[in-house]
Amino acid sequence: MKRIFTITAAIMLCILIPLSAFAKDSKDSVPSLDSVSFNNAKINEEFKKDVFEYTLTLDNPAETPTLKSYKINGKANIFVTYDHNDSKQQTGISVTLEYENGSVYYKFAYSNTDENQSSSNNLLADVQCRLGEVYPKINDSDKDYKLYIPSDLTDINLTVITQDTSARFDIPKTIIISAEQEPTITLDVFAQNGEKRTYSFKVTRLKKSCAEIEKEMNSPDFNSIVEGELFWQKPSFRIGIICTAAGLILILLFTKIAKRLTVKVEDEEEISFFEE
Repeated sequence: MKRIFTITAAIMLCILIPLSAFAKDSKDSVPSLDSVSFNNAKINEEFKKDVFEYTLTLDNPAETPTLKSYKINGKANIFVTYDHNDSKQQTGISVTLEYENGSVYYKFAYSNTDENQSSSNNLLADVQCRLGEVYPKINDSDKDYKLYIPSDLTDINLTVITQDTSARFDIPKTIIISAEQEPTITLDVFAQNGEKRTYSFKVTRLKKSCAEIEKEMNSPDFNSIVEGELFWQKPSFRIGIICTAAGLILILLFTKIAKRLTVKVEDEEEISFFEE
């Protein structure tokens, strides 16, 4: 009987030890934030990687905070999005770590907001699109932009970031289009005092699929999906400019040579036949 108990205990240990080791490895393989900080905001609580909800005090409640620095424990991609209430006004920041087997979310709610009801700031700080890119970069003067997307993308999700946290915007959360469509998306931004500014984004499809662009974005040296796609960046445009410049140079050279070879039809020292 004692021998049977010993054998059973040994078998149980053989089973439990690998399972506990696997559980530990699985837990350790989940990425986490070791540290994070924001421009124009301070985390009110002590940050811990296994705590996922915090509050932020904004240095200037009228300005949108941005990611300043972070340190990831493990291998993951980091994404920063902004939370909004039903009126599409900013209420906080979400930091997401996406890894092979899932996601980890950290939420930072604003603890103070702009109480200045006369703010007229209806400008955008940025507009982001997963697998897409806005061109040119969002600025204070332009209202019309292009949104470059993959050739087969059919659902557009825009992350809208206003300069003023109290500003609100009007745009659907998800815009569904067919694989052939290239519509113009209109975005209205309302300042706290009600002043409206309308932006437009002309959808333009690239000759690359979602899979190709996602692979490109995951490359360590990724810069832009638009780079090299604009007509003045294409080789044919550059060749045309070079040929035009070379042609102008040749014309100038031929003109100069022709002037040197031209024979004067009149001798400057010869007395005119009709001169008295």
